[in-house]
Amino acid sequence: MKTRLTSVETKLNISSDVFLVLFHFTGGKVAFSAALTFNTEYVQAGPSELNLVFRNIITNVGNVYSSNTGFFTAPVKGVYFFRFTVADILSSRTMYTALYRNQQRIMLLGEYDMDHHVSYLVGGVTLQLEAGDWVNLRLPGNQRLYNDESNHCIFSGFLLFTL
Repeated sequence: MKTRLTSVETKLNISSDVFLVLFHFTGGKVAFSAALTFNTEYVQAGPSELNLVFRNIITNVGNVYSSNTGFFTAPVKGVYFFRFTVADILSSRTMYTALYRNQQRIMLLGEYDMDHHVSYLVGGVTLQLEAGDWVNLRLPGNQRLYNDESNHCIFSGFLLFTL
């Protein structure tokens, strides 16, 4: 029952965000960049996927990114570009990050390193979205990311053109 309630709450939050995005969309300008907060150095996923919520808004033209849910919501049908940079201090281990459109995983990127320095994973993709589609990043189970006041972990996106 708790799982169903959480699922319903998530759907309501997403629906509310879609309404707010559509309401606040103005003039065809859409762009956002947001960083993970750095109140702790590591963001750690438990045994299951963790939705990444980038709470430190750098830019949010059109109010298309929610720092409460971690979701970008497309205000109009169009082609959008998304980019992300994440980091971890790797010592003989791998980090992974996944980008989703709605419930479909679009990409899963990984990086292996063993020098015990900050390693970066960078990804980008162009997506055709319908109005109301959402995009977010997730951290696979048992993975972690490193962040500090230098904003090593950033998620960005913008509208290339409408369709």
